Amino acid sequence: MKNILLTLITCCAFAFFSQTLQAQSISDADQKGIMTCYNDFSAAFSKMDIAGIEAQLTENVDQITPDGGITHGRTNVVANMKGYLEFLKGLPKPDKVDTKLIGMQSRYLAPGTILTTYTEEKSISFGGQTKVEKTTTAVVLKKMSDRWLLDLIALTPV
Repeated sequence: MKNILLTLITCCAFAFFSQTLQAQSISDADQKGIMTCYNDFSAAFSKMDIAGIEAQLTENVDQITPDGGITHGRTNVVANMKGYLEFLKGLPKPDKVDTKLIGMQSRYLAPGTILTTYTEEKSISFGGQTKVEKTTTAVVLKKMSDRWLLDLIALTPV
């Protein structure tokens, strides 16, 4: 009975203290690295620069597309993105595109590995009409040498 009571007290204490623990905050240097990767990838995508996109990917990157398809490996992800960019080039060009980062959260998964989720809102204007698209993306970044690179990209339209 004494062991059961001691075990119960220990479990309650652990539960109480674990509720008060907070996730480790992302360091300023790592936050800067996350933003550099985000900005570089976004700029390359906007310019339809496939080499710039490729430079932000690890060798073993995975991509999960909005339709649930999974692509593995840098070569395959680059080919997939190249096809998508070719599709976009065939669409009518908007008069104006404004992209706003409306939220971002990051947390460490392990040393050298960060999960970041972000939501963007794009306003796409054709003449007097504006269409607003909202997407949430989850990425896993891995630190390779002194840079943060994308190891997983999962895009979800909202």
